[in-house]
Amino acid sequence: MVVALVALGASVLRPRDVAPGARALEAALWGVALAALVFGLAGPQWVEQEGRVETGRLVVLVDASASMGVRDEGRARSDQVAALLDELREEAGEPLEIFHFDEELRPGLPPDYTGRGTDLAVALDAVADRYLGQELRGIVVLTDGADRGSLRRDLDAAAAAGQLSPTLAPALPGPLTLVQVGDADELFDVAVDEVVSGGYAFLRTPLDLRVRLRGPAGFSTAVTLSREGQKADQVEVSFDENGLAEAIFTITPKKVGRFAWEVSVPVLPNDAVPGNNRFPVVLRVVRERTRVLQVSGSPSYDQKFLRLFLKEDPSVDLVSFFILRTHDDMGAGWRNYEMSLIEFPYERLFTEDLDTFDLVVLQNFNYRPYFSLNAELLLGNIAQYVREGGALVMTGGDRSFDLGAYQGTPIDKVLPVRLGVTGAKSDESPFRPTLTEAGLAHPVTRLGASTETSRQTWAQLPEMDGLNLSRGLAKDAAALAVHPTLRTESGAPMPVIAVSEVGEGRSMALAVDASWRWSFSEAAVGRGNQAYLRFWKNALRWLVADPEDRRVVVAPSRENVLLGDDVRVTLRVRDAGYAPVAAATVAVQVRPPAGPPTEHSLTTDEAGEAVLELTADQRGAWRIEARAGRLAADAAETVFAVNTRDPELIDIQPDGRFLERLAGVLGDRGRHVRPGESVAPLLDEGATRRVRAREEHPLAAVPLVGLIFGIFASLAWWVRRRSGRS
Repeated sequence: MVVALVALGASVLRPRDVAPGARALEAALWGVALAALVFGLAGPQWVEQEGRVETGRLVVLVDASASMGVRDEGRARSDQVAALLDELREEAGEPLEIFHFDEELRPGLPPDYTGRGTDLAVALDAVADRYLGQELRGIVVLTDGADRGSLRRDLDAAAAAGQLSPTLAPALPGPLTLVQVGDADELFDVAVDEVVSGGYAFLRTPLDLRVRLRGPAGFSTAVTLSREGQKADQVEVSFDENGLAEAIFTITPKKVGRFAWEVSVPVLPNDAVPGNNRFPVVLRVVRERTRVLQVSGSPSYDQKFLRLFLKEDPSVDLVSFFILRTHDDMGAGWRNYEMSLIEFPYERLFTEDLDTFDLVVLQNFNYRPYFSLNAELLLGNIAQYVREGGALVMTGGDRSFDLGAYQGTPIDKVLPVRLGVTGAKSDESPFRPTLTEAGLAHPVTRLGASTETSRQTWAQLPEMDGLNLSRGLAKDAAALAVHPTLRTESGAPMPVIAVSEVGEGRSMALAVDASWRWSFSEAAVGRGNQAYLRFWKNALRWLVADPEDRRVVVAPSRENVLLGDDVRVTLRVRDAGYAPVAAATVAVQVRPPAGPPTEHSLTTDEAGEAVLELTADQRGAWRIEARAGRLAADAAETVFAVNTRDPELIDIQPDGRFLERLAGVLGDRGRHVRPGESVAPLLDEGATRRVRAREEHPLAAVPLVGLIFGIFASLAWWVRRRSGRS
């Protein structure tokens, strides 16, 4: 093309002595050659279109939902699909156009049968859209009829109201044959459908777990309730004529926290879906009311104020003893009606009833006049109660701490202060407690919205009359308030308020017996007795704290999740004074229901928190253990349950009634093929489709185009040479 253009330009810009006719002839010849070349490069085509009429297509829809994988009499329903397709090919005598569906339609056979929902209406609508304007010879659906979409619900509702009519039929481009896969008479499945718990329970309050089950009508089975892997209860149920049953288990939680329960039924060899025979659930146990035992050695203002505070709190269930008979009173020969002192049932309280209390307050109480028999056993029970999750407060007075001869007893081992002071065991000088750095952060002594407000409030509290002395803090205890001048034998400030975590429980020492005076500090300026109330409310809340209010906390985002969900686990670490611990290394062990545990190492941020992201890919109870130190208080654990609430594996009964109703509303364009019947699809032999044929012929490939270019280019060159130009 470049040569032609150059030659054409040369012929136009020739010397003037060339004859005008020769120049014009050469230009014309080059123009024809160039036109032929451009025509060839443009690639024009000659298109021929024609149409032909063919027989309508036969479309097959295969249900790919998980219920098709259920085993009836030892054989999966999906195993019948291949044989049914072969029978259809033999009946129809032509290739089939195959699609599979669950919640949407896709071409070809399903790679597996794991769809999470069957929506036949969506599949039929997709077929109608795909073949819009065409007539189909027929549509065949291979399904168990366990439809989860609107079509089944609408037909069931219309049948119940006696209003089935052709208006409910979907608009289809061909007759519909519904081939039922699976027979309800051959299905055996016992399943735990649901455990209704509400998600939480109250401590020491009976709770009913309602278990809903499904199985063959008239069949009986045992239903077992397990807690933390141990069998707790078992009942026998029988299924009614609708295949439904209910079991009720009554539980009474005795500890707060999260606990894993599981309801299960035996798995028989012919059970269609063994995976739905178990249902794990996690209950979060909380306190409805805090049960407090207050024991005072004698009536006093301190005892009166504390008793009034606890009694008026609607969240507290108080049992109080403060006017008591000693063994000397009972052995003096007096009759009951002659004594105003009440009998103190100390043996029953500190043996049978002790674990029914959340908190024990020993308020200026000397055990010796009452525990003369079995003192070591009874005090040992209290100490063990604390280690196993109970709470203990000892307040000051002339019958407390070393003045009450608690040094060397089991109680000594669970107090946050060390007893055994030599010399004077108390100091009578008035003083005002000083808040420590730990006390500024600790929830017990936080009396204001901010650290500075709390510091100012404590500075304004009235003076105390004196305090019980100690040898200082016990191991791993924290002093929240101290004496401004007195020191222990080691030189540390003398503790006034101290706290510690002992095993799973907590204890607090208040080395004064005049905290009631704090109720007057704000009352004097017209603000009520808020300092006193806030202190004891804080102390009560901390002492009987839930696992979410401990030094190390592990909290999942939800107690019960679905398989495949993401779970966010938050870990919090605080020191003995309850201040956040930044940059703490937390060793986390995640134990799934099956397989080995996984180890994780996390580091807390400035707020003392770290987050672990998990994917719940196994069904059952997951356990998480976290440890930020060597002590029991530095460890925590939690649990959450993963369940499979796949509707495809809850209701797995083949629904022939739905398929029969759908075929019925379609009239003569619908047919229901029951299990065992020959697959004779309903066909419209008159259905046709027009097929358009298109043929394209590239004109540039015609030899004449090249021939024309060659001839005219050669002629143009010959004319140029004859004109005397080279």
